[in-house]
Amino acid sequence: MNRLGFIILSILRQNGANSRLSAMAVSEIVDEEEFEYKDNTIYKKIKEFECAGLVAQGLKEGRAATFYITQEGVQILERERNAET
Repeated sequence: MNRLGFIILSILRQNGANSRLSAMAVSEIVDEEEFEYKDNTIYKKIKEFECAGLVAQGLKEGRAATFYITQEGVQILERERNAET
């Protein structure tokens, strides 16, 4: 897990994006933090997390895909937070 991944998972968790109904679009995630990365980079990281089971797709927001943090993603996020202390 790198810093970008940690931030993405943290944003999803802090905003209550933990189900298909409360999922966030990439643009909403980008709006939460001043990223030095392009939207496409964020999307690629989220898709990587989706393949790893850390996030899942929610209901579409218009034409945009949305994503939420899974229980496995929450566990990984907590493990990373605890490793800091």
